[in-house]
Amino acid sequence: MNENVPSDAEQNLDAPPKLVAALKHAARREMFVPPSVDRAILAAARAQLEPIQKPSSSARRRWLLWPAFVTACIAGVLIVRLTATHEQTQFSREDLNHDGKVDILDSFAVAREIKNGQRAPKAFDVNGDGVVDELDVNQIAAHAVSLGKESRS
Repeated sequence: MNENVPSDAEQNLDAPPKLVAALKHAARREMFVPPSVDRAILAAARAQLEPIQKPSSSARRRWLLWPAFVTACIAGVLIVRLTATHEQTQFSREDLNHDGKVDILDSFAVAREIKNGQRAPKAFDVNGDGVVDELDVNQIAAHAVSLGKESRS
């Protein structure tokens, strides 16, 4: 571009011609900056633009370990609670009232259901013949009065 020919931007300036001439002349002059000022500006710029100190890797690891530790503790407690072998009481088939022993009350419960003419639950069919009847009452009563170890559920 020719220096003597003004560009479109220069032609549309609303500044006074004296100011425009002074600005053009100032751009050609070299400025002397003392080395002490240059160093001070450079040091200030470095301080401003220097990346923020990251926490040390050991401090960062500690912060990462806490959530992992808490998660592991919670998981451990859940695993222990879910897999703990709770002593589940296994009732004998003849222990219909689930009181932990086969007694005459279990036999009486079946007899009462039969006498009332109500349809007895399938659980009352202790002999497994598909029908709740006197045979079930007798089997429970026999179990209740037997002297062997199997009489307890």
